Amino acid sequence: MKVIMLVDVKGKGKRGEVKDFPNGFANFLIKNKQAVDATPANMNKLKQQQAEEEKQAELRLEEAKALKADLEQKTVIVKVKAGDNGRVFGSVSTKAIAEEFEKQFKIKLDKRKMDLEEPIRGLGMARVPIHLHPEVTATINVQIKEK
Repeated sequence: MKVIMLVDVKGKGKRGEVKDFPNGFANFLIKNKQAVDATPANMNKLKQQQAEEEKQAELRLEEAKALKADLEQKTVIVKVKAGDNGRVFGSVSTKAIAEEFEKQFKIKLDKRKMDLEEPIRGLGMARVPIHLHPEVTATINVQIKEK
């Protein structure tokens, strides 16, 4: 019996897949609302949903590209305590960068998407990559200044 998976079922199939199962297991999946019968009407509905999801994914990609262009033109200034030789007490975290970016530019960034290879421990300019989308990575400029 052919069914359309509504949710991911470990070892059996992923959401949106059309699978062929024995009648008993297919009925079990349908009863538990994990799948629906693969009728022509349901197949058309699945195709429409996939087309809509594809359109939404394209939109998110375009938004990420536009945000990248906007972010790369800005420089965020983070003020920290520093010693005599230009060394920062502690280090500048992604959380501090995200908070300052939101204060200065009213753009909310996710600190977990920032990819600092090593903590920023000195004054001056730093470039921080941010993963906005699986295909789009922006690099922002961070100016570290003494308070």
